[in-house]
Amino acid sequence: MRAHCLLSVLIALGSAAPALSQVPTGLPAPAPGGVDTLRARKHVYTLFKPVPTALMRPLSTDRPDATESAYSVDAGHFQIETDLLRLGRSRLDEQTAAEELGLNHANLKMGLTHNVDLQVVVESYTIQTEGVGETSTRRAGFGDVTVRLKRNLWGNDGGPTGFALMPFVKLPTGRSCGNGAWEGGIVTPFSVQLPHDFTLGTQLQATLNRDSEVKEHYLELAPTLTVGHDLYKTLGGFVELATAWDTRNPGWTATLNGGPTLRLGDNLQLDTGINLALTKDTQTTYFLGLSFRR
Repeated sequence: MRAHCLLSVLIALGSAAPALSQVPTGLPAPAPGGVDTLRARKHVYTLFKPVPTALMRPLSTDRPDATESAYSVDAGHFQIETDLLRLGRSRLDEQTAAEELGLNHANLKMGLTHNVDLQVVVESYTIQTEGVGETSTRRAGFGDVTVRLKRNLWGNDGGPTGFALMPFVKLPTGRSCGNGAWEGGIVTPFSVQLPHDFTLGTQLQATLNRDSEVKEHYLELAPTLTVGHDLYKTLGGFVELATAWDTRNPGWTATLNGGPTLRLGDNLQLDTGINLALTKDTQTTYFLGLSFRR
């Protein structure tokens, strides 16, 4: 996919919709019970007129699971979600192993409107090793940058379900670590609030990846399903099945993901976990991350 086509999609989806639950100072009191009235009142907040702290929705992150959140960052507020440390290992054959160490792979988010946020995913530093012993090769450096635009269509500030569209484009900024190609696609995260503090999330991600050997793009489809649960007020956890299928080599790859999350206040969250390979030639990954909002 050409870069200008992907950027056009990003721009086209950047418009308006939902919002929150208390009454901001200076605005009229809500009419009895109406989410639509609440949306109309919160419509006044923008990138340059931030949502008041008291009205911000609960912290919602795209990490640590592969399933993205259906909810956007409040207008005028900034959020960072980062892999402080991510270590992935896979075995390509009986004599060849691959290892990847990622440091501070960060997703930088900014709320633009009441239902749209802009995200820049930066692979700050990556070390890739392939092979065993003296025959191994090593690459290290700054990686690719991905630009994403999330538009929540409903459920941002209440309701049993939430849904969003998130187109993205990957910029080939990495030299040593990267495939040197423009790539992009769209993600469709959907969330359901279940009884007893359980949540269900699912998505379908469609990506046009680049095969550097044949110099062609190919389609990859990646559905996921995740279940989260709050064990205590500050401690939660998730279990997830993440899969992928591409048109080059029809067949599925899959990982079983899980781990705890620890909330340290309204705007700070720590997490750790594992993505356990279920299929051959799939990477098993261990991670430690942090999310912060202001």
